[in-house]
Amino acid sequence: MPPDSPQTRFLLRGSVLLVALLLFWWFVLANASLVVLRDCTELCWALTFGSETGKLITATSAEAWTVRVPMEFTIPASSEQPAPVSIHSIDFDIARPDLMAFTFSLPVYWAILLAAPGIRRLPGPLMIGSILVALLEVSLFLAFAEVSARHVAAQWSLQQDNVAQWFLRFSDYLVVNVIPYIAPFAIALALHRGLRDQLFRRVAEEPFPGARNRPTHPRKRRPYNSDE
Repeated sequence: MPPDSPQTRFLLRGSVLLVALLLFWWFVLANASLVVLRDCTELCWALTFGSETGKLITATSAEAWTVRVPMEFTIPASSEQPAPVSIHSIDFDIARPDLMAFTFSLPVYWAILLAAPGIRRLPGPLMIGSILVALLEVSLFLAFAEVSARHVAAQWSLQQDNVAQWFLRFSDYLVVNVIPYIAPFAIALALHRGLRDQLFRRVAEEPFPGARNRPTHPRKRRPYNSDE
Protein backbone atom coordinates (compact mmCIF):
# COMPACT_ATOMS: atom_id res chain seq x y z
CA MET A 1 0.00 0.00 0.00
CA PRO A 2 1.65 3.29 -1.08
CA PRO A 3 2.33 5.77 1.74
CA ASP A 4 0.21 8.46 0.03
CA SER A 5 -2.76 6.21 -0.78
CA PRO A 6 -6.25 6.97 0.62
CA GLN A 7 -6.16 3.72 2.58
CA THR A 8 -2.94 4.72 4.33
CA ARG A 9 -4.29 8.15 5.19
CA PHE A 10 -7.45 6.57 6.58
CA LEU A 11 -5.45 4.19 8.77
CA LEU A 12 -3.29 7.01 10.11
CA ARG A 13 -6.26 9.26 10.86
CA GLY A 14 -8.20 6.40 12.34
CA SER A 15 -5.34 5.33 14.61
CA VAL A 16 -4.89 8.84 16.03
CA LEU A 17 -8.62 9.34 16.51
CA LEU A 18 -9.02 5.90 18.07
CA VAL A 19 -6.37 6.58 20.72
CA ALA A 20 -7.80 10.04 21.46
CA LEU A 21 -11.42 8.90 21.71
CA LEU A 22 -10.61 5.84 23.82
CA LEU A 23 -8.72 8.05 26.28
CA PHE A 24 -11.66 10.48 26.34
CA TRP A 25 -14.04 7.55 26.87
CA TRP A 26 -11.96 6.08 29.70
CA PHE A 27 -11.40 9.29 31.65
CA VAL A 28 -14.64 11.19 30.91
CA LEU A 29 -17.39 8.93 29.56
CA ALA A 30 -16.80 5.69 31.48
CA ASN A 31 -19.20 6.26 34.37
CA ALA A 32 -21.88 7.78 32.16
CA SER A 33 -21.54 4.88 29.70
CA LEU A 34 -22.14 2.35 32.48
CA VAL A 35 -25.21 4.24 33.71
CA VAL A 36 -26.67 4.33 30.20
CA LEU A 37 -25.86 0.65 29.67
CA ARG A 38 -27.56 -0.31 32.94
CA ASP A 39 -30.69 1.77 32.31
CA CYS A 40 -31.09 0.64 28.69
CA THR A 41 -30.51 -2.99 29.66
CA GLU A 42 -33.13 -2.80 32.40
CA LEU A 43 -35.59 -1.22 29.96
CA CYS A 44 -35.02 -3.88 27.31
CA TRP A 45 -35.24 -6.61 29.96
CA ALA A 46 -38.58 -5.28 31.24
CA LEU A 47 -39.99 -4.88 27.72
CA THR A 48 -38.91 -8.40 26.74
CA PHE A 49 -39.71 -10.45 29.84
CA GLY A 50 -42.10 -8.18 31.76
CA SER A 51 -41.76 -6.41 35.08
CA GLU A 52 -42.76 -9.54 37.04
CA THR A 53 -39.33 -11.06 36.44
CA GLY A 54 -37.80 -8.48 38.78
CA LYS A 55 -34.75 -6.32 38.44
CA LEU A 56 -31.90 -7.71 36.36
CA ILE A 57 -29.02 -5.49 37.59
CA THR A 58 -28.17 -4.21 41.04
CA ALA A 59 -25.21 -1.86 41.34
CA THR A 60 -23.75 -3.17 44.60
CA SER A 61 -20.76 -0.81 44.38
CA ALA A 62 -18.87 1.39 41.97
CA GLU A 63 -16.68 -1.58 41.04
CA ALA A 64 -19.24 -4.33 40.40
CA TRP A 65 -22.80 -5.18 39.42
CA THR A 66 -24.89 -8.06 40.70
CA VAL A 67 -26.94 -9.69 37.95
CA ARG A 68 -29.96 -11.87 38.71
CA VAL A 69 -31.19 -14.08 35.85
CA PRO A 70 -34.45 -16.00 36.42
CA MET A 71 -33.91 -19.66 35.63
CA GLU A 72 -35.74 -22.79 36.77
CA PHE A 73 -33.71 -25.94 37.38
CA THR A 74 -33.02 -28.49 40.11
CA ILE A 75 -29.80 -29.39 41.88
CA PRO A 76 -29.85 -33.17 42.27
CA ALA A 77 -29.32 -34.89 45.58
CA SER A 78 -25.79 -35.79 46.60
CA SER A 79 -23.82 -37.06 49.57
CA GLU A 80 -23.57 -33.54 50.97
CA GLN A 81 -27.17 -32.68 50.09
CA PRO A 82 -29.63 -35.51 50.66
CA ALA A 83 -32.61 -33.86 48.92
CA PRO A 84 -32.84 -32.11 45.56
CA VAL A 85 -33.08 -28.32 45.63
CA SER A 86 -35.17 -26.20 43.24
CA ILE A 87 -33.46 -23.03 41.96
CA HIS A 88 -35.46 -20.11 40.58
CA SER A 89 -32.72 -17.63 39.71
CA ILE A 90 -28.95 -17.31 39.45
CA ASP A 91 -27.03 -14.37 40.90
CA PHE A 92 -23.47 -13.51 39.95
CA ASP A 93 -21.21 -10.46 40.12
CA ILE A 94 -19.57 -8.71 37.15
CA ALA A 95 -16.52 -6.56 37.88
CA ARG A 96 -16.12 -3.09 36.42
CA PRO A 97 -13.30 -4.06 33.95
CA ASP A 98 -15.61 -6.72 32.48
CA LEU A 99 -18.48 -4.24 32.29
CA MET A 100 -16.36 -1.75 30.37
CA ALA A 101 -16.02 -4.28 27.56
CA PHE A 102 -19.68 -3.61 26.70
CA THR A 103 -19.23 0.16 26.27
CA PHE A 104 -16.07 0.73 24.22
CA SER A 105 -17.56 -0.12 20.80
CA LEU A 106 -19.13 3.33 20.57
CA PRO A 107 -15.87 5.39 20.63
CA VAL A 108 -14.37 2.89 18.18
CA TYR A 109 -17.28 3.54 15.81
CA TRP A 110 -16.85 7.30 16.17
CA ALA A 111 -13.14 7.06 15.36
CA ILE A 112 -13.86 5.06 12.20
CA LEU A 113 -16.47 7.52 10.94
CA LEU A 114 -14.43 10.63 11.75
CA ALA A 115 -11.50 9.17 9.83
CA ALA A 116 -13.68 8.41 6.79
CA PRO A 117 -13.88 10.83 3.85
CA GLY A 118 -16.83 13.14 3.24
CA ILE A 119 -17.80 15.41 6.14
CA ARG A 120 -21.18 16.17 4.54
CA ARG A 121 -22.12 12.49 4.65
CA LEU A 122 -21.20 12.16 8.33
CA PRO A 123 -24.29 13.26 10.36
CA GLY A 124 -26.66 10.53 9.13
CA PRO A 125 -24.32 7.54 9.59
CA LEU A 126 -23.01 9.00 12.86
CA MET A 127 -26.46 9.25 14.43
CA ILE A 128 -27.96 6.03 13.05
CA GLY A 129 -24.78 4.03 13.63
CA SER A 130 -24.40 5.26 17.21
CA ILE A 131 -27.93 4.05 17.98
CA LEU A 132 -27.23 0.68 16.36
CA VAL A 133 -23.95 0.25 18.24
CA ALA A 134 -25.62 1.18 21.56
CA LEU A 135 -28.41 -1.34 20.94
CA LEU A 136 -25.82 -3.94 20.04
CA GLU A 137 -23.93 -3.34 23.30
CA VAL A 138 -27.14 -3.81 25.28
CA SER A 139 -27.91 -7.01 23.35
CA LEU A 140 -24.42 -8.34 23.95
CA PHE A 141 -24.70 -7.69 27.69
CA LEU A 142 -28.05 -9.52 27.83
CA ALA A 143 -26.54 -12.42 25.88
CA PHE A 144 -23.54 -12.49 28.21
CA ALA A 145 -25.81 -12.61 31.28
CA GLU A 146 -27.86 -15.44 29.78
CA VAL A 147 -24.83 -17.48 28.73
CA SER A 148 -23.14 -17.02 32.11
CA ALA A 149 -26.30 -18.07 33.96
CA ARG A 150 -26.73 -21.16 31.81
CA HIS A 151 -23.10 -22.10 32.37
CA VAL A 152 -23.57 -21.88 36.15
CA ALA A 153 -26.84 -23.84 35.95
CA ALA A 154 -25.14 -26.60 33.98
CA GLN A 155 -22.44 -26.89 36.65
CA TRP A 156 -24.88 -26.89 39.57
CA SER A 157 -27.26 -29.39 37.98
CA LEU A 158 -24.31 -31.65 37.11
CA GLN A 159 -25.15 -31.69 33.41
CA GLN A 160 -22.09 -32.88 31.51
CA ASP A 161 -23.30 -32.43 27.94
CA ASN A 162 -20.04 -31.73 26.09
CA VAL A 163 -21.78 -30.24 23.06
CA ALA A 164 -23.81 -27.83 25.19
CA GLN A 165 -20.75 -26.84 27.22
CA TRP A 166 -18.76 -26.20 24.06
CA PHE A 167 -21.59 -24.08 22.64
CA LEU A 168 -21.75 -22.00 25.84
CA ARG A 169 -18.00 -21.39 25.81
CA PHE A 170 -18.05 -20.50 22.11
CA SER A 171 -20.99 -18.13 22.62
CA ASP A 172 -19.18 -16.42 25.48
CA TYR A 173 -16.10 -16.03 23.27
CA LEU A 174 -18.14 -14.42 20.47
CA VAL A 175 -20.03 -12.08 22.80
CA VAL A 176 -16.96 -10.84 24.69
CA ASN A 177 -13.99 -11.14 22.34
CA VAL A 178 -15.26 -11.05 18.74
CA ILE A 179 -18.49 -9.15 18.09
CA PRO A 180 -17.61 -5.97 20.08
CA TYR A 181 -14.46 -5.53 17.96
CA ILE A 182 -15.91 -6.39 14.55
CA ALA A 183 -19.33 -4.74 14.82
CA PRO A 184 -18.19 -1.05 14.71
CA PHE A 185 -16.31 -1.66 11.45
CA ALA A 186 -19.19 -3.63 9.91
CA ILE A 187 -21.78 -0.98 10.83
CA ALA A 188 -19.54 1.85 9.59
CA LEU A 189 -18.98 0.13 6.25
CA ALA A 190 -22.70 -0.59 5.89
CA LEU A 191 -23.78 3.01 6.55
CA HIS A 192 -20.98 5.12 5.05
CA ARG A 193 -20.73 4.83 1.27
CA GLY A 194 -17.61 7.00 1.03
CA LEU A 195 -15.77 4.67 3.39
CA ARG A 196 -16.71 1.63 1.31
CA ASP A 197 -15.56 3.37 -1.87
CA GLN A 198 -12.27 4.39 -0.34
CA LEU A 199 -11.38 1.01 1.12
CA PHE A 200 -12.65 -1.35 -1.56
CA ARG A 201 -13.37 0.27 -4.91
CA ARG A 202 -10.07 2.11 -5.17
CA VAL A 203 -8.17 -0.96 -4.06
CA ALA A 204 -9.84 -2.94 -6.83
CA GLU A 205 -9.00 -0.26 -9.40
CA GLU A 206 -5.32 -0.01 -8.42
CA PRO A 207 -2.98 -1.93 -10.75
CA PHE A 208 -0.67 -4.57 -9.45
CA PRO A 209 2.71 -3.34 -8.16
CA GLY A 210 5.00 -2.73 -11.10
CA ALA A 211 2.20 -2.80 -13.63
CA ARG A 212 2.52 0.92 -14.36
CA ASN A 213 6.19 0.68 -15.16
CA ARG A 214 5.92 -2.43 -17.26
CA PRO A 215 7.01 -1.55 -20.83
CA THR A 216 4.54 -2.25 -23.56
CA HIS A 217 5.80 -3.28 -26.98
CA PRO A 218 3.56 -2.54 -29.94
CA ARG A 219 2.83 -5.50 -32.12
CA LYS A 220 4.60 -5.43 -35.45
CA ARG A 221 2.24 -5.55 -38.35
CA ARG A 222 3.09 -7.82 -41.21
CA PRO A 223 3.57 -5.86 -44.45
CA TYR A 224 0.84 -6.33 -46.97
CA ASN A 225 1.89 -8.12 -50.14
CA SER A 226 -0.49 -7.80 -53.02
CA ASP A 227 1.08 -10.82 -54.82
CA GLU A 228 -0.07 -13.26 -52.15
